[in-house]
Amino acid sequence: MAHAYVTFRIRLAKHALRRFAASLRGSAEIILLVFTHAMVGLLALAALPPMYASSLPLPQALGIQAAYGLLMTAPLALLRKRVLPQDVVHWVHRLPVPRRVQLKADALVAGLLAGPLALMYLVSGAVLMYQQPAWLAPAPAPAILGTLLSLALTWLFSIGVLSLRSRMVSRSHWWHAAQRAPSHYVHAALRPRTPALWRRLFWLPFWRADNVVGWQQSVLLAAAVASALPWMQAPPGVIRALLALATCTLMVLVTDRGDKAVREQAARLAPLIAAWPLAPRALLVLARGFSVLPALLVVLVVFAGGLHHGLWQHPAGRAWLVLAVAGQLLLVGLPYVNERTRVGLVIAQILVLTAVGSELWP
Repeated sequence: MAHAYVTFRIRLAKHALRRFAASLRGSAEIILLVFTHAMVGLLALAALPPMYASSLPLPQALGIQAAYGLLMTAPLALLRKRVLPQDVVHWVHRLPVPRRVQLKADALVAGLLAGPLALMYLVSGAVLMYQQPAWLAPAPAPAILGTLLSLALTWLFSIGVLSLRSRMVSRSHWWHAAQRAPSHYVHAALRPRTPALWRRLFWLPFWRADNVVGWQQSVLLAAAVASALPWMQAPPGVIRALLALATCTLMVLVTDRGDKAVREQAARLAPLIAAWPLAPRALLVLARGFSVLPALLVVLVVFAGGLHHGLWQHPAGRAWLVLAVAGQLLLVGLPYVNERTRVGLVIAQILVLTAVGSELWP
């Protein structure tokens, strides 16, 4: 008979996955409609790295399989807060749950999340074995073993992610104590009230405890700038087109994700702010306006990179600048719409900006 904690963790993980799938239902239809061919191609190539690694010398093969197994742990790392919430970590810390039982629960939850990956490997492996590439022709057995090894490494890494999260109790206690501690506010005469409230209510929470919004936006901004700079210098061809797509996609995503985080934080704070003797409109305008600044920085980088090429003297260049700025302001200033409409607007902006960006060079 399974331990009650193990049963609870399995049910909690299934519930979290169902909620996550429900939250993506509206987005998935549009994404599948627009990117069907790309997703089918990725599915067919899912098992390519570990299978190809089996044809290489043993040290290189093990390195590739370990790296790919670690990369495939990323979905679980992103979902760790859903399958193992912080409240559950604190609760288990106060209960006499043996460590081996916790490890068993982590292993079963990691196996539950590795199931879709195993199905992807099965489909991809069948496609590759049907095509019979040259490096697979001699014997398929090493390729199959390499794929199983990579899947096992992903499972072990996933167990490590969950175990590490369950051990991070002391740090989370420190954060909770810091949040419960009395705050020492600077007198209003020394600092403007609205920027001070924005910093405490919107900026700092995005960097504290388990909140990854700050790091997420930093990574998206860095990736957008890293693709924008070479886009302006790349020669004509596939590389320039890919860099244009990457720049436009990341620029729109950094605004969309930032604005979504601000709106969610504002919804959490609404009951609290409603009881304060202040008008929250200026605070919310400042918070939502700040979420558009990273994308405007990317536009500035693109503008500076294309200035010496004379790109902005042509109608296509001026149209791209106007659409890039107006699109980000539209995402931030748009009132609440359902998730499907929001995703459609994001995809439409990416496609339009990429199409216009391909016409920058006459």
